[in-house]
Amino acid sequence: MSMLHQSILKGSLTIMLACCFSGCDRKEEVVERSLGLEAFIPQYNRYIKDWLATEKAGFEKIIEESEQALAAATEKERPRIEDQIDEAQRAKSRIEYRQALGDYFAIKQESDLPAGLVWEDGMGEPEIGDPRATKGGVFNFYMLQFPPTVRPFGKESNNSFRGRLYDELDVSLVGMHPLTNKVIPGVARKWAVSEDGQTVYYELDPDAKFNDGVAIRPQDFHTFVYIRVSDNVSDPYAKQYFRAQIAQVATYGDRYVSVTLPEPKPLMPLFASLSPAASHFYQDYSADYVDRYQWKVAPTTGPYYVKDEDIQKGVSITLTRAKDWWAKDKRYYQHRFNPDKIVYTTIRDDSKAFELFRAGQLDVYYLTRPDLWYEKTEIRPVYEGHIERYKFYTQYPRVPRGAYLNVIRPMLKDVNTRRGVAHALNWQKVIDVIFRGDFSRLQQMSQGFGPYTNPDVKAREFSPSTAREYFAEAGYTEEDSDGILRKPSGDRLAINMTYPRASDYPKIVAILKEEAQKAGMELRADGQEATVFYKTVMKKEHDMVIWGWGATPPFPRYYQFFHSKNAVDIDGKAKPQTNNINSYSDPHMDKIVTALRNARTTEEVKKYSWEVQQMVHDEALFSPAWMTDYVRIGSWRWVRWPDTEHTPFNVPTIYEPLESYVLWIDEERKQETLKAMRKKQSFPEVQRVIDVFKDGIKLKESPPAPELNDQEQQPLDTEVFDDEKGAQGE
Repeated sequence: MSMLHQSILKGSLTIMLACCFSGCDRKEEVVERSLGLEAFIPQYNRYIKDWLATEKAGFEKIIEESEQALAAATEKERPRIEDQIDEAQRAKSRIEYRQALGDYFAIKQESDLPAGLVWEDGMGEPEIGDPRATKGGVFNFYMLQFPPTVRPFGKESNNSFRGRLYDELDVSLVGMHPLTNKVIPGVARKWAVSEDGQTVYYELDPDAKFNDGVAIRPQDFHTFVYIRVSDNVSDPYAKQYFRAQIAQVATYGDRYVSVTLPEPKPLMPLFASLSPAASHFYQDYSADYVDRYQWKVAPTTGPYYVKDEDIQKGVSITLTRAKDWWAKDKRYYQHRFNPDKIVYTTIRDDSKAFELFRAGQLDVYYLTRPDLWYEKTEIRPVYEGHIERYKFYTQYPRVPRGAYLNVIRPMLKDVNTRRGVAHALNWQKVIDVIFRGDFSRLQQMSQGFGPYTNPDVKAREFSPSTAREYFAEAGYTEEDSDGILRKPSGDRLAINMTYPRASDYPKIVAILKEEAQKAGMELRADGQEATVFYKTVMKKEHDMVIWGWGATPPFPRYYQFFHSKNAVDIDGKAKPQTNNINSYSDPHMDKIVTALRNARTTEEVKKYSWEVQQMVHDEALFSPAWMTDYVRIGSWRWVRWPDTEHTPFNVPTIYEPLESYVLWIDEERKQETLKAMRKKQSFPEVQRVIDVFKDGIKLKESPPAPELNDQEQQPLDTEVFDDEKGAQGE
């Protein structure tokens, strides 16, 4: 056991608090603090032990009662009861396996590692980025709203800027190569899977450090779990996930960590991968965590950090590249994360942001909207080659953008009403008018996941007559003088559509409102400022909301979106601050999303994913809107993009180009461009289409995709709605 780990477990840890990042010259202050992990570990181990015993007893009772019922069952009833017994026995077996493991948080010696492990290092994949990339310069971008906090978790942490600070930058134990979908090293340089396929052993890279210079230690993975499942922060999803989906997190001396799952999974090393949490940073972690850490940026394993003075509240946040970042020379990271600084300025008006881009104060702007691509960039800086335009096709799952219906609202409890609503929303007219036919109709919420997308699920077409038939089934049989349907009791078919008052959304809702009248539905426009909008949805105070979750490859996820645990509380009221914004609660849905979560094979993943997708369609929980299979951007010519065999402009498995951090700032070209602008000189106009990934076509000799895993998203990590620029999600 390491000396540092011993000190954490035996008592308070004396730390140096003052110099948060390398190069800081502030006077050091020694403060005695306690992380609280030493007390929490035995407490949580006992909790998990008791919980497992209770769960086992519950499943034993189900098996006993089901076997009794089976003896008296008819032939028609027997298959259902037999399935129930099989499911309960499988759940019981998982629990018994976990009980045999021992402690959830396990502290072991290096000598306890199993003999004969076969170690992999993932070093055979193509490099990411361009070897020509240079370090330096400042990259200027923007955000539509200033984040309400910079904490990585806890209240209001799931804001659109969280990805820029943490999710896109943090390096976990292992990662996935964005072209080949193979496992690549992260803070672990090697990994090995146990003989039973349920435990992954990771050897930490001795170079790995947090970006404040503190070395990563095995206990930091205990801390990662601890700070999310403790009662210091209200995070029901995290508590559910770590309790049910992780069987054990073990440390082995100074170099090794293992993660054990209740069942084997495809692509196991990636599925079991965790991120470390800086134990030294959370020495003030306590019941007042939310307030105490409101404006403290946590150290990560990534290349950028934030100085205290670089958080200008309401104005901007600046990220600074750690010059001595531990992974700067590693194979899959050396050509990425190139700018010295990344400045995110708050610009609440999108049109103003475009004008600042035209003036050269922003380096990149998303041009996916047709008016931006075809008209607003018909400007001198483009003609003169100062601004370059790119259209880039991706292999990324399509954002499930559309209308989400809150079934807990009285108006939308009836499935016939919801089906009528789906037929009353004319998304195709939105595509034709607002997006000029450039975009296409999204067919379902899990489009773009290859074999894991159910091809039989298609979006309901706009049809006023069909909508009226469903509305009649729901009891809306009479009509007011303005053509809006009502029930004989007088209840009018009037539904609020909540949306962000930004970009094209007001115009989109105006079209939907006008078209819905043809179906006898009054659509009430409820446009809200971005911050208010987000809070409204998280409180489940909406009827219907235009929303778009971030979708991540290689597999769809549903547990957090549709399980009843995330829908309603014990009083039957909508549970706030969860991703089940439909407030949907159904025993059969619970069964299949749980089965998907516990799937062992890709065939099981496919089976249950298709079932969820069909049920979402049948229950009319989601009305698919529009999609694109490309990103269009404008960038000043000093922003350079890769041009290699494996990274033509960008990697394919990203939502928007900035996420991969493969661009770089060419300072010589910048000075050349600024000089040319002063002298009214021009360069060749650049408009390039990178279509190598169009229609899912991969690069020549690209390795096959790996088996799918079913790792749940981190709680509330990607709940964003998109404003057609791709990056903002404001």
